[in-house]
Amino acid sequence: MAKIQNIRGLKAYIQDIRNCSTKEAEKERVDKELGKIRKKYTSSKAMTTYDKRKYMWKLLYTRLLGYDVDFGVKNASDLIAAPGYAEKQVGYVACSVFLNERDEFLRLVINSVRNDLISRNESFQCLALDFTANVGGSEFSQLLTGDVMNVLANGATRPVVRKKAALCLLRLLRKAPPDADVMQPEVWGVRLAAMLEERDMGVLLGLSTLLLGVASRSYEGYEACVPRIVRVLERCKQRDVSQDYTYYGLASPWLQVKCLRVLQYFPPPEEPSVRRMLAEIVKRILGGSEPVKNVNKNNAVHAIVFEAVAVAILLDEPELMAMGVALLAKFLSVREPNLKYLALENMARLAEVPAVVDTVNRHQKTILACLRDGDSSLRRRALDLLFIMCTPSNSAEIVEELLSYLTLADYSMREELVLKTAVLAERFLPSLEWYVDSMLTLMERAGDSAINDLWHSVVQLVTNHPQLHAYAARRSVEALRRGASYAVFVKCTGYLLGEYGPGLAAAGEVPLMEQLGLLQERFVAATPETKALLLTVYEKFVVAEPDNAPLKAAVDAVLQRYASTLDAELAQRAVEYRSLTARRTIAAAAVQPLPKWEKRTSLLLRRLAEKEGEEADEARERPAWMNEGGEEAEGESAALSRSGGSGAAAHPPALGLPGSAPGTARANGGAPTDLLDLLDLSDTPPIGNGPDAAAAAQLPASPGGSAPAAGAGVAAGAAAAAAAPANVMDLLSSLGSPGGSAVPPPAAAAPAADANPFAASRPSPAAPAPAPVPASLPAAARAAPPPPSPPPAAAAAAAAAPAAAAAPAAAPAAADDPFGADAFAAAVAGPAPIQPVGDVAAWLRKLCTASSGILYEDPYLQIGIKSQPAGATVQLSLFLGNKHGEPLQQLSLAVPPSPGFALALGQVPQQLEPKKQVLVTLSATCLAPFLAVPAVLLGYSVPSTGQVLSRSLELPLVPTKFCSAVEVPAAVFAQRWQQVAGPPLKLTQALAGGAPNRAAAEALLPALGFKVLTGLDGGALAAACVFQCGGAGAAPPRQVPCMVKLEGGTLAVATADAVLTDALKQRLVQSLA
Repeated sequence: MAKIQNIRGLKAYIQDIRNCSTKEAEKERVDKELGKIRKKYTSSKAMTTYDKRKYMWKLLYTRLLGYDVDFGVKNASDLIAAPGYAEKQVGYVACSVFLNERDEFLRLVINSVRNDLISRNESFQCLALDFTANVGGSEFSQLLTGDVMNVLANGATRPVVRKKAALCLLRLLRKAPPDADVMQPEVWGVRLAAMLEERDMGVLLGLSTLLLGVASRSYEGYEACVPRIVRVLERCKQRDVSQDYTYYGLASPWLQVKCLRVLQYFPPPEEPSVRRMLAEIVKRILGGSEPVKNVNKNNAVHAIVFEAVAVAILLDEPELMAMGVALLAKFLSVREPNLKYLALENMARLAEVPAVVDTVNRHQKTILACLRDGDSSLRRRALDLLFIMCTPSNSAEIVEELLSYLTLADYSMREELVLKTAVLAERFLPSLEWYVDSMLTLMERAGDSAINDLWHSVVQLVTNHPQLHAYAARRSVEALRRGASYAVFVKCTGYLLGEYGPGLAAAGEVPLMEQLGLLQERFVAATPETKALLLTVYEKFVVAEPDNAPLKAAVDAVLQRYASTLDAELAQRAVEYRSLTARRTIAAAAVQPLPKWEKRTSLLLRRLAEKEGEEADEARERPAWMNEGGEEAEGESAALSRSGGSGAAAHPPALGLPGSAPGTARANGGAPTDLLDLLDLSDTPPIGNGPDAAAAAQLPASPGGSAPAAGAGVAAGAAAAAAAPANVMDLLSSLGSPGGSAVPPPAAAAPAADANPFAASRPSPAAPAPAPVPASLPAAARAAPPPPSPPPAAAAAAAAAPAAAAAPAAAPAAADDPFGADAFAAAVAGPAPIQPVGDVAAWLRKLCTASSGILYEDPYLQIGIKSQPAGATVQLSLFLGNKHGEPLQQLSLAVPPSPGFALALGQVPQQLEPKKQVLVTLSATCLAPFLAVPAVLLGYSVPSTGQVLSRSLELPLVPTKFCSAVEVPAAVFAQRWQQVAGPPLKLTQALAGGAPNRAAAEALLPALGFKVLTGLDGGALAAACVFQCGGAGAAPPRQVPCMVKLEGGTLAVATADAVLTDALKQRLVQSLA
């Protein structure tokens, strides 16, 4: 570095900046200095070299303080061409700071850089190499690669220059086009092998880094370097290095790590002497790496050890791998979390080798202890390791441990834990009975984290093994008696009892009336899909015992109630089942046991493969609009194929008709002798246009259409059944899609393609399925259908509509309704109403940008909330605390259906003890962009005062909670911004308070999920993010790109969705106010 301490003007400028007491004073001093420098540069009077250097150092210091410097680049490029070292130095430093690899000004300095590279002045060569290695792009790679190679291959050059040349060449190789043959392997393979004989450790470190970058692309042609790399490792182990490269007694640990990593890209050495030498080196590393008290030395030793373990796996020698397992097991018992994480990760790689899996299993207890570590990343790695190391001998123990841990696991890893536990149980089942017990326990403990593939797999196995029929039904009754009522669990037990429960009753074990009571306890709170399945189960009960009058009356009461429901699917089932029950002969012929399933790929293994594939392929998760090459359509179609493929695996195949192959029920619907399987589990959507429509047209239609009206009564169904007693009775069209028999509304007209540069080349996603209605809501709210998604302009008005619209049907449940008219009347006529102790709206505004805080508080109750976003799902933890000295009774929380959301509320106690706090979980998955946020209905009573609270609280589920920051190049942002023409995809609004503080806005936008971008012209504040939604129910995963510009007092928002644009604009205007 040239001497700059003698530049008096620079010293005085720095001192003035340091003496400024306020930010405004500093900015005033900077503006004054920039104006002075600009005037000097534009003056016709020639400047001395001293002034040129002084003013350039001042500009550099100003830029490093964070101020924008929009001039001086041309002057910096002129300094690079100067003959003196001091001028070149400041010129190179300034261009490195002011420019990036895509800047067009770089073309001004390419010739000057090349002249310095081919000069004989090594100082100039070092400056040029440093600059190229930091800023060089594709043009530098095309023009300067040959000159850098000449510097590297010149044996007369000093080692410090050759080391820089090796690193610079690696940069140019990475910036070269993928198909460019920059380094010919047949030439440079021999050259690099010869260069690795170098004695200087700095040059060896640079060459090993270059070889690592080359071999990561292709190792072919560089095999001659492997023996030289092994000899370099031998030199390090013999400590044949200078003192300058000795770190805490270790000979150049960075070089050892690089060499060990390079060897992993090559096949094992074939030459016996080289292989023996490498094995001996690895053995010494693994055998002599005892931890010491010095942290820095430990870090260096551990870095070498982990790379040596990878080389041991490469050599495939059991002795070395056993030594590696023993050493990694020691690391698992230390307190350092980073060391434990790396030990678990490397042990997972070793566990994949069959020769050492038994050695890994010896440390099973230690690994299971890591499953309960406080660090979530360690728990995930421990779960991965347990999944890999599981064998038939220890599978039962590992599955039992995972099932016991499931109740303690946090929600972020429950889904993965449930899936892997199910896969292990299916892969290594010791017995069929054990598998049924384990899967029922898994669904019972997993709760809402269980997926439909779990019960589909159990049904397939039990159906295909007759010896399990009675056992599975008996275990289902026992599980239901324990009280679990989660959706997947109820579907599985209901299915098993519907098929094999009558056999259990015939054996005198559990009467069908008791089985009906166990299922009916869960019927009210079930989802529409589960209710449809349970109605079919009830019908099978009645068909199995047609003379059981109490059973028949109980089932008929349920069918009569749901014959007039607004859900078309449930109404059709109820009407047709009631009509079918009156005709025993037809019912006995139609309701038959299901045939065996055909052998097929495991649903769980397919789901696991899809999940792991998506996690590994991070590049494909990048939104297509960020690609610079105009590959938007390719990226969108790739995302579509990824989501479409997973949907096929998630749906179970349709169960076949009696006497036919499974999956052919619909195709054979026109055969006159085929009978309908009343427990159709198909997730196939209703038949529309296409090949299936012709087969569907042959089915006998009901007089009023494919589905009877809600109030059609029993007569219409009976008449239709009597008209064609031998034909297929179309009782079920699809159980997998609630309300599937209703015709979906036509999609809204999309904006013109030329006005939407974000438009995806995929079909519009289906309308999202409505969220399940909690059982704690009044009967009117439960019976009412989910509200349709309002248009963007009416969404806010629909959210503000009074809740009394559902009141006419609420009379039967008025006595049990804490939100009904009686409760409100008591609150008005009795004691004073309960008022909050603060501003609820202010608490909500704070929660929109914070992850935790107070949602509501009054003299008796406090509700704290904590949110954990994870893509399109936000996990909310509601902490209800009783501040009073007596219990709060009739406590209730309910989440009404909200358009655009799938909401799942955890269990709420009916009484909250004094001075106690309970946790209630709420999972919210965004299905589509929205304007109105969901709300939670809160109610409780105070016994001593008679006060009753009943109010609605908005949840902090604003659109920004589902936004993820993304880095977008400035050129791409500007191009995409110009392509969005205007409303409704691009909206602008003037802020009421004028231009906000820029620093405050830059701090606020990351809190709202945006990434603040730099490098844009015009001084506007720009940010970008991706809005994530879908992935639940019928809504496919979506990533909607969003862009924001704040210029002066005007806010502009542009997205690929009109509703989302309006919602984000409203949210940002409120936050910036």
